Amino acid sequence: MASWRRSAFLAAACALAIWSPAAAPAADVPLTSAALRQRAADIVVTLREYRASLEKLLAIYEASLAKAKDQRDQRQEFLNRGIISRREFEDAERAVTEAQAKVDGTRREIAGADHAMAEATTARALAGLSPLKRGGYEQTAVLIRFNGPAPWSLKPGTAKLQEFFTARFHHPLPVSAYGQTPLHDRMGFDHRDALDIALHPDSIEGRVVMDYLREAGIPFIASWGAVAGAASGAHIHVGQPSPRIVSKR
Repeated sequence: MASWRRSAFLAAACALAIWSPAAAPAADVPLTSAALRQRAADIVVTLREYRASLEKLLAIYEASLAKAKDQRDQRQEFLNRGIISRREFEDAERAVTEAQAKVDGTRREIAGADHAMAEATTARALAGLSPLKRGGYEQTAVLIRFNGPAPWSLKPGTAKLQEFFTARFHHPLPVSAYGQTPLHDRMGFDHRDALDIALHPDSIEGRVVMDYLREAGIPFIASWGAVAGAASGAHIHVGQPSPRIVSKR
């Protein structure tokens, strides 16, 4: 188990090394399209390796959780029969809680890796596409994009979209990134006036949101994610594409 922890840690460190700016003071330099595609591809490769390590780690943690639950159930029976003390049973319950926390934390890390891969895959795809004309719409194998003519402002635009979504589906809009986040800082993306929504473009909710955005003339990019069968990377980016990808010189 320790070896898998080390593998996951090393993969994460490699990912951060790719994302993070150089330690020395330097000026931001916009990347060329070719350099942008290469950097995004490097990030995707590293994150795929990181995700694979996390999947293996998750299997270990899930097995530990199942074992902890079996032991708790056994101790519950022993407690009911007066064989063990309440404290011994509570120790078993605590072990289940700790094991569950490891499982949940690893699943969150996997979801985060999926989202980061989707961001990088989208950036790589956009770098190879010509700019859309005003009001233009395009669907490729990787993404859907709409260059809406209407102005978008994060705070009021999000409030209106949340109101529409909640009225339609009776639950909150699943926002995964509001404005600039540490992830976007590490990846060099300017996400200050953009919103990411954790909806699959093929879902009913995703299609309704995209229809709303098109009717309102609001620009968006929808991505299916970078991992086949993984819904956590799929999202809808509202606002103009995150334009600033930089290197340090």
